[in-house]
Amino acid sequence: MRDQNKLLIWLIVCAVIVFSLFLGIINDLNIDIQNVRNQFVPDFAYRYDDYIIYLPILVMFGLTFSGKQSASGWKKMLVCSLFSFALMLIVTNIIKSAADVIRPDGTDDLSFPSGHTAAAFTASTLLYKEYGYKRKWSVYFIYLSAVATGLTRILNNRHWLSDVIAGALIGITCVLLVYTFAYMMEKKKPIENKERDEE
Repeated sequence: MRDQNKLLIWLIVCAVIVFSLFLGIINDLNIDIQNVRNQFVPDFAYRYDDYIIYLPILVMFGLTFSGKQSASGWKKMLVCSLFSFALMLIVTNIIKSAADVIRPDGTDDLSFPSGHTAAAFTASTLLYKEYGYKRKWSVYFIYLSAVATGLTRILNNRHWLSDVIAGALIGITCVLLVYTFAYMMEKKKPIENKERDEE
């Protein structure tokens, strides 16, 4: 119950932040960062952000296949990973089509939130839930590729800072939701089995 209350508070805070970002709470900062980017690295166009988002997933399954015990076991880890990415894609695409925010490079109106950043933070949070929980310091390494993805999206002139922050919050939240739901289902199973046995 305590974990569910924490998750509820996290959801409310994230919803407020994402909505505030959409409303333009940091628009001036968005413009300032784009101006700095245009002044110092106007020709930056590297697409490694299309690939490094998957690095934490490769590490996670690599550790599993090498025999390292994950927090959930490989079956639950696989199911939670699939549901986390599915939820992230649904939420991100719904908000993208509703928000209608023009990208910094003007190519389309699907800027908010950053899908690449959401995917990167989903992947990193999955790795943290399965392998990072034992070593708190590992969080800095686990989220390195996610932060690099967000920064690269800005440098590539594909997203505003607000898009990246919103994407990060969505990615983390989707994983937390899926794992909380999975743990709730796990706790209910023994009760259901006990009731069946009594019948």
